Amino acid sequence: MDVHKDSAVLSRIEVVETGRRRRWTSAEKLRIVEESFAGPRLVSATARRYGISRQLLLNWRKTLASNHRAGEGSIGPTFVPAIVVPSTPPTTEAV
Repeated sequence: MDVHKDSAVLSRIEVVETGRRRRWTSAEKLRIVEESFAGPRLVSATARRYGISRQLLLNWRKTLASNHRAGEGSIGPTFVPAIVVPSTPPTTEAV
């Protein structure tokens, strides 16, 4: 009952490859992001050079900026707790 009258026998199947997912190391991402910060309007040009989307590069830049704000990977000034102790006048003891 479910037989189609128009179905043909396949004699050849063509496989079209649309691309592979690439894995970028943290060092590669950092190098690409730093290159995109090198001058004005370099986001699109840098993304084209490496074959990635502009949005992916912008996401990497955003991630790098948020990591620096959170203090990851950078050593900067830190707060140290201060203890305030009331001063006492010096005592003189008779020896």
